[in-house]
Amino acid sequence: SSGINAEWPLRPGTNVLLKIFSKCGKIETHHIPLDENQKTKGYMFIVYKTGQEATNAISSCNGYKLDKTHCFAVNRLSDFEHCMNIPEQWEEPSPEPYKPQVNLKSWLSEPDCYDQFAIVHGKVRTTGVHSCGQSQAIQVQQRENWTESHVKFSPKGSYLATCHKQGIALWGGPDFSRVGRFLHPNVTYFQFSPCEKYFVTYSKTSFTPEEPQNLIIWETRSCLNKRAFTLPVLNYWPYFKWSHDGQYFATITGDTLAIYATPSMKLLDNKKLSVPNIRDFLWCPSENWIAYWQSENKNIPARVTIMSVPDCEPISYKNLFSVTNIAIYWQNSGNYLAVKVDRTIKKEKSTDCDSALIPLL
Repeated sequence: SSGINAEWPLRPGTNVLLKIFSKCGKIETHHIPLDENQKTKGYMFIVYKTGQEATNAISSCNGYKLDKTHCFAVNRLSDFEHCMNIPEQWEEPSPEPYKPQVNLKSWLSEPDCYDQFAIVHGKVRTTGVHSCGQSQAIQVQQRENWTESHVKFSPKGSYLATCHKQGIALWGGPDFSRVGRFLHPNVTYFQFSPCEKYFVTYSKTSFTPEEPQNLIIWETRSCLNKRAFTLPVLNYWPYFKWSHDGQYFATITGDTLAIYATPSMKLLDNKKLSVPNIRDFLWCPSENWIAYWQSENKNIPARVTIMSVPDCEPISYKNLFSVTNIAIYWQNSGNYLAVKVDRTIKKEKSTDCDSALIPLL
């Protein structure tokens, strides 16, 4: 059964609900209680063919956001019966035996501290994980049909992601057991946040016309959908760039910089930041700072700016002239910002380039 914080007229509301919940399994019967005005009372009952399908509905639809103001709360009918039959006298529960979790950092215990890499090869897409030995690679794990396209390690090496038609699977631990999966069909691109707390998937096709969202941000450990976006077909990746600690992610939309905060997944200060002629940006690898550059516009020179987040105040900036393109690079520890500048030499009708270091304070 599901409790819903919304009220719809009978027919359109029923169609919407059944389309959503029928994705989890075959619906045998359903009932939506109505009031005297023929509107729902805010809850409904659904009977699936199997118990597993009911479990799928709970895991997939509980917390599902129907729109900006309504979301689903999905529970088994037996949960309500259990609440109604709670004994008045409290009894101490018996402790459950401890179940050790998979050690996602097991590779760090390798005596020689060898890194690992993965290769996909052959007609059956055999995937081999190897350790970088001193004289030759050492095979750690090998499986056929482990992925349908490619694989990717997470930034800190905790997970190995494999791509499938139904979505993305995560593997980890010494035996590379499956530790999670993201149900997003036909994924084209995917991405880990630098801290591995979040995972982003993008598909060029949406789930259904009723669910046009094709970019989803998930929580990696729980595999829960935290925020979904509807985007046009992308020919570049990543769409979002993440701060080093996963507190923020951002993207350029026209002449604005959209910065989102986690875990709310909402725009910072509920608005986009106006940055005229912004062309690119890059997060600092050690602080919540953004370096971005703006192109020339008439008599206004190009500019490179370092801005702190969340106050969005400039820390440092530098004006540049006769610029055709700029590339920005953070030093690994975030102490320096390198700027590569392409300039057009008018007399020689050629392009020259130089570089500069911008002080951070």
